[in-house]
Amino acid sequence: MTRYQPNSQPRIEISESHGLLAADLIRVARSAYGMYLKVHSEQIQRPAGVVVSLGSNRGQLIFASQPVLLPGERFVTFDEIESQMY
Repeated sequence: MTRYQPNSQPRIEISESHGLLAADLIRVARSAYGMYLKVHSEQIQRPAGVVVSLGSNRGQLIFASQPVLLPGERFVTFDEIESQMY
């Protein structure tokens, strides 16, 4: 009988297709931020970024510095969105 020994370092596999920000991902994140600006123009608070659901291409603004992501979600930081705007 062998004893179970847990792996000391969890293995996380990331496919290369999700390693870079695709133009569509930036577009969805920018669109979500644009809607936020239209609705909340009087109380603008800078978000940390936008979480984009890859299945539905919907974006949700996040104000916490370290969001918890579900499978199939990607986080686009506000700096990444801003750098593509100008």
